Amino acid sequence: NFEYLMELNTLSGRTFNDLNQYPVFPWVLADYTSPSLNLADPASYRDLSKPVGALTDDRLAQVIERYEQMEAEADMPRFHYGSHY
Repeated sequence: NFEYLMELNTLSGRTFNDLNQYPVFPWVLADYTSPSLNLADPASYRDLSKPVGALTDDRLAQVIERYEQMEAEADMPRFHYGSHY
């Protein structure tokens, strides 16, 4: 529910006024091609046990490869997922 997620975001200090603290909403849908969305069908939702970057085997392989290619002695620690503004 939108109100619940907004309350959680507000309580955690997130705001629309700061890009670094913008509210977070989970990506839960997997079906973007059907003419109508069947909310009773489990296939309509993504697997929440995996991060978005690892939903497919190809994407997971890319993330792992990028992580392994980062220099261990770089100025910043290695990471799997990044957000750069």
